[in-house]
Amino acid sequence: MAKKLGLFKILSLALCIMVAPVMAACELVTINYDKQLNQAVSSFDNGRVELSREELIILYNTTGRSRFDSSGAATQEGIESTIELGLDRKILVDMLTAKDQAELREALGVEQVVLNSTEIHEIWWGIYDYINSSVLEYENQFRKEDGLEIWKDEEEESDTSDSTAYTPYSKTYEITSVAKDGIVQYNLVKLPEKQDALKEEDALFDVNDKNLSFGEKAEQAYKNFREKYWNQHDSMDITGEVDKTKKSYSDKAWNKFIQNLLVNESKRNLSKDVEEVFLREVQRIYNIYYQNAILTQFQNNYTKTLAVTEDDVVNKFLELYNAQKEQFTINPAAFDSMIPTKGEGVYYVANPNYFKVNHILVKFNDDQTDAMKSLKTELENGKITVSEYNQGVAIIKSQTKAYNRDTKEYEPYAVVLEKLNNAIATAQTEQDKFVIFREFMHRYTEDDATLNADACYYIPTEKTNPVTGASNDTMEESFADGSRELYESGVVGKYSDFIETSYGYHIIMYTGNIESIPVGENNKSILLSLDAYKLNPLYNKTMLDVVIEKVTLASFSKYEDNILARIKADKEIVNYPKAYDDLYK
Repeated sequence: MAKKLGLFKILSLALCIMVAPVMAACELVTINYDKQLNQAVSSFDNGRVELSREELIILYNTTGRSRFDSSGAATQEGIESTIELGLDRKILVDMLTAKDQAELREALGVEQVVLNSTEIHEIWWGIYDYINSSVLEYENQFRKEDGLEIWKDEEEESDTSDSTAYTPYSKTYEITSVAKDGIVQYNLVKLPEKQDALKEEDALFDVNDKNLSFGEKAEQAYKNFREKYWNQHDSMDITGEVDKTKKSYSDKAWNKFIQNLLVNESKRNLSKDVEEVFLREVQRIYNIYYQNAILTQFQNNYTKTLAVTEDDVVNKFLELYNAQKEQFTINPAAFDSMIPTKGEGVYYVANPNYFKVNHILVKFNDDQTDAMKSLKTELENGKITVSEYNQGVAIIKSQTKAYNRDTKEYEPYAVVLEKLNNAIATAQTEQDKFVIFREFMHRYTEDDATLNADACYYIPTEKTNPVTGASNDTMEESFADGSRELYESGVVGKYSDFIETSYGYHIIMYTGNIESIPVGENNKSILLSLDAYKLNPLYNKTMLDVVIEKVTLASFSKYEDNILARIKADKEIVNYPKAYDDLYK
């Protein structure tokens, strides 16, 4: 049996699970009959908790394959590990929520988990956002087919702006200092938990209301969404003009969304009523979100009472440090492979010849990319000269625009650099420069992966390996070379003019060098070094925060395993191989 992963590691999978159909190409596929999908693959405590074949397929397609079967092919070990993981999730949720489990919870010292109104609303908004984004994707496909601009909702743009805004890391501990008899003492102190105020919201439909029949639930769910939460654009085109002779793109997209749900259920003995089809999809998504919310609250309840000590942090860091020291000593290439984009996971610096950069990217849009490809094809076919090709490409690139998330408008890309220069001119310190560059990055960059990211990019100080002569770079040559010019200036906070790559135009800032945490000192010194080391110089998360997270998760994992072992004690788990063995044979 493969090593079991703690349930906390899959609490963030809701979005992945939602978009994964039961029947999916290159994934587990089975004949889609009710009887087969509903049959139990594993059962606990005489059927009190069961994992169905359908739940197994969804969980494997979204989690199990990547975690347990690295080759991508389903194996017996991978399937059975996924079954164990899925059943454990359901066993915990049952223990944490069921009214008749009160005595067990008391014996385990675990409190019942009841979601408050804000948490329930977050589940619903997640469901509605998913459905709206799915329908909008179909709508924009229809628009593009008719040569129209894609639709961007104001609300959607606002959400995008929110998601890319600077979000400081929410620290759970801090180091405080106290002077006593002329000696400064440092202590690791847990911060008080922040209490979010409950939001007053309109009541939303509850799919778990036992007083309603399935048909009544379906009718309410469908009506509630269509009337209150569907981002319908009526029959308007992108200019806002209404053509009542045409069916609206929103309606066409909605029908496509429903049709796809029907296709997924085509061989199941289920009602084809649109409202009930919709409710089944809502119910499926809701159940996944609900389970995740319960298990997240379970973990939060535990960490509230957990006190991480100085020794816990230092011992965990040294454990990570020594493990990597051994790994990188045996295989130095492992360090060089990891450091460029995953610096937050490096505890032992095997090669100090790297430095940090952050950047603002203004991308070439799809139309520009397509136009340049077309010109390239014409050049290769001899239809245009090199001069004509270069002139055409220059014209296309000159049209590059940056999207300003604050104003919701597009600006010529050169304006970004001009504004940045004016802003940086007011900076008094290196940190001021970092703050200004971060603000511009969040306002303009189209490399979303670097926003609020733990790691920045690490560039090797030497372009080629002196022994092999091979390139050390993992980034495009122009990006890496431009970064090294900044590094060689020796001025942290210096930034470039626009540097072109195949993606678009970059403004790169040199933000510091790789650093080693000194481990030959006492615990206090190690603790202070961890707290001083920012993973990404533009943000506030430190290596101390990372290690505390790992201590907390390791402690919770042991606690979770202990709770599950006690729940399962003297209770039988039965697997039904005939219900799933065809999935890997």
